[in-house]
Amino acid sequence: MKDLGTTLKFIKEAFYYTWDRLAHFIRTSELFPWAYDQAQDAEKVMPVRWTIRSDKDVNFTLALITNAKEDENLTGLSSNKGVIRRIKVQSDQNLDWDIFLWKTDTTDDVDLDIDSFCGRYKFSVIQGEQIAGANQYYYDSGPMELEYEDLDGTFELHVSVVNRNAVAKIAGAAGELIVDVEYEPSA
Repeated sequence: MKDLGTTLKFIKEAFYYTWDRLAHFIRTSELFPWAYDQAQDAEKVMPVRWTIRSDKDVNFTLALITNAKEDENLTGLSSNKGVIRRIKVQSDQNLDWDIFLWKTDTTDDVDLDIDSFCGRYKFSVIQGEQIAGANQYYYDSGPMELEYEDLDGTFELHVSVVNRNAVAKIAGAAGELIVDVEYEPSA
């Protein structure tokens, strides 16, 4: 009887060991990739981020007085749909900036059915950071999540810059401005 109990115990332990090894193999093998641990699969779900950037010599070159707006259609989107994750601005002058995003070339329109407002981000002079010797100011929205879709289907980011500062003019002869937008394309 003693041998039968020892034999059954050995069979039971061998079964548990084999079962554990098989479960580990299934979890870590390519046979069932959805069974990977999160840490092993993390690299496959990394989002792809793209950047679209204005050109200081081509875009936003008008001298803007207080509350004046300049519209630009920045080409180069990889998809007509996406999520805007960050907006950055570089400027020669430390001013209050409003960055407006639109879904079409028509931007703002008196007819609400045609107006294509998507979202806005406001930068204040307090946010403008200057690095010694760089002679420019840097603004960063930080992480954000704004759904964007180019309804024209032209792979453009429709952007407007508004000068909200009560004193100075920008761009043209008075200064330069670059708008840099990070986004994740979606289907």
